[in-house]
Amino acid sequence: MNAPEKASESVKIGHLLQNYNNSRPPIGHLLDEDPQRFERFSRNACGLLLDYSRCGLDSESFQNLVDLARACDVAGQRGRMFGGEAINFTEKRPVLHRLWRDHCFGDLLPAEQAKNLNRAVERMGHVAGALRRGALPDGGAGRITDVVHIGIGGSLLGPRLLVEAFAGEGHDGEVQVPRIHFLSSVDPGPREFLLKSLDPETTALIVVSKSFTTAEVMTHARALFDWQETALDSGEVARRRFGVTSRPDKAAAWSIPDNHLLEMGEWTGGRYSLWSPVGLTAAIVMGPQAFEQLLAGGAAMDRHFRETRLASNLPVIAAMLDVWHRNACGLPNLAVIPYDSRLAELPGWLQQVTMESNGKHSKIDGSHVDSETSQVIFGDCGTDAQHSFFQAFHQGTSVVPVDFIGVAQSGHADNEAKARLLSHMLAQATALARGRTLDEVRDEMRSQGVAGDEIDRLAVHRVMPGDRPSNVIVMDDFSPATLGALLVFYEHRVFVQSVIWGINAFDQWGVELGKTLADAIEPSVADPSTPPPDSLPELKGLLTHIHSKSG
Repeated sequence: MNAPEKASESVKIGHLLQNYNNSRPPIGHLLDEDPQRFERFSRNACGLLLDYSRCGLDSESFQNLVDLARACDVAGQRGRMFGGEAINFTEKRPVLHRLWRDHCFGDLLPAEQAKNLNRAVERMGHVAGALRRGALPDGGAGRITDVVHIGIGGSLLGPRLLVEAFAGEGHDGEVQVPRIHFLSSVDPGPREFLLKSLDPETTALIVVSKSFTTAEVMTHARALFDWQETALDSGEVARRRFGVTSRPDKAAAWSIPDNHLLEMGEWTGGRYSLWSPVGLTAAIVMGPQAFEQLLAGGAAMDRHFRETRLASNLPVIAAMLDVWHRNACGLPNLAVIPYDSRLAELPGWLQQVTMESNGKHSKIDGSHVDSETSQVIFGDCGTDAQHSFFQAFHQGTSVVPVDFIGVAQSGHADNEAKARLLSHMLAQATALARGRTLDEVRDEMRSQGVAGDEIDRLAVHRVMPGDRPSNVIVMDDFSPATLGALLVFYEHRVFVQSVIWGINAFDQWGVELGKTLADAIEPSVADPSTPPPDSLPELKGLLTHIHSKSG
């Protein structure tokens, strides 16, 4: 099929649904019948291998997906994003977070703004390098043993992912890198517990908020600022206080020194912000040079996504498979299972990147979407997940596609454990795809000496239906560059989904509604004599109950 200039009826998602063949051969059969299936249904780039041979696609189905991507103008929309157009049209903003990865601010931004952001990059490296050594960046006396990162959502999930991933890098020669602590939810319990273990004199505070008005973040910030101000004079407090924001004027009102403010750019979306100074705490743990390697790996995946044809493009292929599973196969979920504990925070980060981006019901043209959109993302580390929810994957009535993520060269010394870990990953992908038939179960039970009547009674409970799709993603190693490529692979994958569905991946008005309602309800929670807003009479009973129990 020739690539059309614009979407045609024959390649729209509705057509994909209509032509989905429910009688297609099962995945196990596809694997058996095609010795070259791995070669035809896998691609690699930037230190990542994507093996999608265990998805129920044949060559014709894959080509239909490529034609769908062409018809939806994925390449054109990709060009608009990289060209700096305001594709986040509801907020009238371009999507420029990738500029943090290659530092080419001057290509798309006014000279003065580019200068400010380059200064932020330099300042971030200086601050991270000093704090990594346990020193304050002004060079004066003072030892830092703990750093508290205060943020929420995208201002925290990405940095926490990186801090956990590279926690083993917490030594710099003979110097112990400070401990990193995160505060997010406005729940005061974790904050009060944390403060019992901290010394105000040896603690640095990093407040991350694009607007510097986020309620949860500023509530924690005020409490920790007050805590530190009771023990230190104002000059010493200021030396230990840092801010990351697009509103330095707002941050200055909190007495954060100008040279401790790191600007992040108004166009830096929270869920895409770990590449910016929002990643300061990660740079402390990893070291500034390793953080630059992370950015370089991400930039390499940017180039691959921008320059590679659709049929060989890792983010595009993965996105097309997501559309296939979501819209043609009717599978609403995606499990992300990393077989490396350093990626334990990846599913949480990816939940926001995916569901906050593509949890939309309106197309860009204002019409209602005519297909299902965002997958529901969840996951945990293998092999832990095998002992919790994998039973439902194998024998439950709902089919859940899986992204398995492994590391070829993990860097660990225990070769036996490494082999066992990867063996489990490959075994789970194989078991989901192939399953186990009733005849196979019976044969196995006979070989184990089980009596015939027991076989008749129990065999059916050991049958696995198989035909359950998965991707296997293999990282060459666990380096900053390869992890950077993996994260950008997922970012662009989500963007391609949004283009095919015709939605805006870069706003989040559902989140904003909750914030607005919380502000309206809070006075009624704080003061029993204040009734709920007239528009919310259903809250009266709940508020009465809450106040009766809170004294």
